[in-house]
Amino acid sequence: MLILREREIIPLLSMRDAILAVERAFRAQASGNARIPVRGRAAAHAGILIDMPGSIIGDGAGLGTKLITAFEENPERNLPAHQGVVVLFDHETGTPNALLDASYLTAIRTAAVSAVATRLLAVPGARVAAIIGTGVQGRSHALAMADSMKLEDLRIFGRNAERAEECAAWARERKIPARAVSSAAEAVRGAQVINTVTASRTPVIDDADVAPGTHINAVGSCTPITRELPGTLMGRARIFVDSREGAMIEAGDILLAIKDGALAERPEMTLFCDVLTDHARGRRSPEEITVFESLGLSIEDIACATLIVNRARDQGIGIEIEFP
Repeated sequence: MLILREREIIPLLSMRDAILAVERAFRAQASGNARIPVRGRAAAHAGILIDMPGSIIGDGAGLGTKLITAFEENPERNLPAHQGVVVLFDHETGTPNALLDASYLTAIRTAAVSAVATRLLAVPGARVAAIIGTGVQGRSHALAMADSMKLEDLRIFGRNAERAEECAAWARERKIPARAVSSAAEAVRGAQVINTVTASRTPVIDDADVAPGTHINAVGSCTPITRELPGTLMGRARIFVDSREGAMIEAGDILLAIKDGALAERPEMTLFCDVLTDHARGRRSPEEITVFESLGLSIEDIACATLIVNRARDQGIGIEIEFP
């Protein structure tokens, strides 16, 4: 079994690599060559453990699971809120063959999916983006927006102004035209692409601030009791999801909008993988508001992890142990 730590993984997977890997995973999903059970959850005293199994069959075959914890008070302990591992198994024998730290992998694959969604669903020529949230996903989404748009202005807002400025400075060091702003409204008004990457239980942006034609990557709130977007905004948007089944179990933005009466009991949701493979239509007009509810799929982790492991073995990177 190959064991890879975060510092070994980072040089092996760029944003561009991750984008290509998640695209392959979504194409497998669209063709029926992916198995993606709804994730399992186990509550702990101060957080949860999440299990995300999955497989890709045929081209780019992979079998694995991600085990990740969410402990939202961890930053106060100088620990990440989300920690975990990805385990890969041989798809022919079932033998465990790799164990990878999941931190960087999760951050980059999530942002890579937002990059693909932005390319497919944002208005052509979009140049202004906003990020609400200043954690790990704030930084990875800055890279994603720079990759998927001809970015001229990236506004970053978070509850902690100092962290927002740190995030913007980090982005500027990478030649991304980013700046911290003083409110979510200032970030959102006039932005053609909005990324919400928080763990909020209440909406982080106002419906009135979102102009027609905006695309939103709703990333952070992925439990039935958390939401980043108000029901009124969900009610006037066209919704894209990575999993219909998962969305109706976990996506608080959708479930709470249904509870509010802003969405029908069985709202119309377009599978994102079908847009990527031209089996469904993406944006229908310059005025349409599009929302991509990004819950995150195990096949995204498996596709990226498989690429990382292949490169690590080719380059002699990581620790090999006898197992079993």
